[in-house]
Amino acid sequence: MNIQVNGNIININSPIATIADAHQLIEILNSKENASHIILNIKSFSLPSSIIGELLRLADSNVKITINIYDNTLYELFEALNLTSKFDIRKK
Repeated sequence: MNIQVNGNIININSPIATIADAHQLIEILNSKENASHIILNIKSFSLPSSIIGELLRLADSNVKITINIYDNTLYELFEALNLTSKFDIRKK
């Protein structure tokens, strides 16, 4: 997995393929829990449910989440879960 972090911007440039990858991303998200706004740029076709759960927890803690999605399938997943309004999701 290729993740780049620059302040409150997290770029996910490859699939989250292992449990260790998901755990690493959760740790990154946890480190941003005091931020007012987090921006994720996801260039992957999938996102584990544990990551979605962490994003929901952060959103419920009044952290604004913006997600830029570069894959149609992942965008459709967020639509199916009715999360496009919970998060500020943009299809790129």
